[in-house]
Amino acid sequence: MINLNVSNVATGLPDEKIVVITNNHTNYLSVRCFSFDDDGEVKHLNTMGSFNITIKIKKFLPTSTMFNCSTNMGTFVAFNSHYECVSHSGPCEWRFDENFTYRYSPKEKEWVAREYNPNYESLTRGGVIKGYYVN
Repeated sequence: MINLNVSNVATGLPDEKIVVITNNHTNYLSVRCFSFDDDGEVKHLNTMGSFNITIKIKKFLPTSTMFNCSTNMGTFVAFNSHYECVSHSGPCEWRFDENFTYRYSPKEKEWVAREYNPNYESLTRGGVIKGYYVN
């Protein structure tokens, strides 16, 4: 007999979710989004330039489904299965600039500012090493 902890199985979560990452700065910035399964590529975005990530949510241990984004200013967790946007019909949306990241809250219908996490990412893993920041 196999015992299955139901709290570790995704219930009510979609199979996949789209995350939109947008440069909110007045200049060109670089970002690289990655997970345990995907090293990601550096994206160079003009002002209000954006790109989408389609994330397949793991059914077993959905909390292990995460995407991080790395910039020259720091990192942020662009997707985690417990974010409120996961259960809404629209995409999860992020904006970033030289000072903060901003996650759209579908409940409050507004952008919520968040500080960057320090960028501890190893350069050998492909951090934003050839990023562009023009002031």
